[in-house]
Amino acid sequence: MSTPLETITEDHRVMRRLTTALEELCRRLGEPDRPQDGELFGLILEHSEQYVERLHRPTEEDLLYRTLRLRTGEGDALLAEFEREHAAIAGLPAELRQWQRRLGGGHPDGIEQFQAALTGYIKMMQRHIEHEETLLFPAARQRLSDAHWDRIDAALAANQDELASVQADFRALMSRIGNLAPAPIGPALAQSAEPAEAPRPGPLLLEIRELSSHYGRIGALRSVNLGIGKGQLVALVGANGAGKTTLLRTISGVQRASGGSVLFCGQDITRLRPDRRVRLGICQVPEGRQVFGPLSVADNLRLGAYTGGDRKRIAQDLERMYAMFPVLEQKSHLPAGTLSGGQQQMLAMARALMGRPRLLLLDEPSMGLAPLLVGEIFNAIIELRKQAMTIFLVEQNAHAALAIADYAYVIETGQVVLEGSGRDLLQNERVRKAYLGI
Repeated sequence: MSTPLETITEDHRVMRRLTTALEELCRRLGEPDRPQDGELFGLILEHSEQYVERLHRPTEEDLLYRTLRLRTGEGDALLAEFEREHAAIAGLPAELRQWQRRLGGGHPDGIEQFQAALTGYIKMMQRHIEHEETLLFPAARQRLSDAHWDRIDAALAANQDELASVQADFRALMSRIGNLAPAPIGPALAQSAEPAEAPRPGPLLLEIRELSSHYGRIGALRSVNLGIGKGQLVALVGANGAGKTTLLRTISGVQRASGGSVLFCGQDITRLRPDRRVRLGICQVPEGRQVFGPLSVADNLRLGAYTGGDRKRIAQDLERMYAMFPVLEQKSHLPAGTLSGGQQQMLAMARALMGRPRLLLLDEPSMGLAPLLVGEIFNAIIELRKQAMTIFLVEQNAHAALAIADYAYVIETGQVVLEGSGRDLLQNERVRKAYLGI
C-alpha cells in the first residue's frame, strides 16, 4: 500500500473508534436508569468534526480526489459520489452537538429523534469508509503513477503541524473512550469481529496444580489450577495486583512456589532452576520489556539464543526475527535503549523467540503503548498463533486478549474465578462489567 493510502487508512481507524464509541453512547440513551455522559458525547462529536474537517477531508479532497480527477476528467461518477458523501457528512457533527446540548443530561422529549439522527450519521460514516476502501483505493492504485503518489506524500508531510494540534486533543479523548471502543487488535480487524473458534487443543503442555506463592507472609497465588494445550493461545486477564505477573514468574521459576506443582510436558519442574526451564523451552517476555539498553539490538537478540545452537542456526533465526519485525533490522546496530517503547516490545518478543520456545509467556505486551502499536504487537501474536506456537498471554486489555484467545482464565486476588473460551468470556456478564466496561 502506498504511504498516502496508509495515512487515510489510519484516519479510518480513528473514525471507526469514534463511531464505535458513539454507537455505545447512543445505545445507553435508551436505558433511562443508566447515567449519561453528555460531556463525553459532545467531545466525541466535536472531535469527529475536527478530525474529518481539518485532517481527513483535506487529505482526500485536496490531494487524492483532485489528483484522480486530473487523471480521469470531470465526469468521473465514482469521484462525484464520494464528494457527495463528504458534503452530506460534513455538517452533521455540529448539528448533532447542538441537538445533544438542547436535550441536556436527562431524557426529555426528542431523545428518540436524536438517536435516529445519530444512528444515521454513524451508518453514513461507516458506509463511506467501506466504500472508500473497497472502491476508491483500488481505482487510485490502478490510475495513479509513482510521481502522483510522491506529490501527494509530500503534501501530507507538509500538514504535520495541523496533525499535531489535533492529535494532542485526540490522545486525551482516547483515554476516556477506551472501554466504549477498545483499541483494535489488528489493522484490518473491525471492532465487531467475532473471536476465532477455539481449535481442538493438543495434549497438555503446561499444567498447574493447586499452585500457591507468597511474598513473605502475603499470599500472592492461592491454589491456582489451569492447563495449556499444545498449540493453544491461552489468556489470563485480571486487574492490577490480581496475581497475573506472579503466576508467570512462578511458571518461569523466578518466583518460588510455596505449594502445589508446575508440570511441563508431564515433568514436574516446580523446583527446577529458571535457566533449566529455559533450556526445556519456556521463554518469557517480561513486563516492561527489560531489554539490555547499552547493547545493540542484534546483541540483545543473540542473547536470546544463549541456550545453544550453532552460528548458522542463530543467523537463520535472526533473519526470521527481522522478517517478523523489519524495524529491528533497520536499527540492528543501535543501542536497544534508543528504541521507542513499541520497538522495545518487539525486541523483547523477538529475543524470547530466538530461544525457539515450546511455550512463550507474554506479560502485558500492550502496556504503555499507543493504540496503533498495540495493533502491531497483537498482529505478531496472531501470526505466532497461526504458526501453532503455544502462548500464555497475560494482559490487562481484556477485550483484545479474549478476542484472540482459544481459552482464557480470569484471576482475582490470586485465585482463578472464571474460565472458558475467549468467545464465551467476552459474552460473560461478569467479565463485561468488571473488565470490558460494558
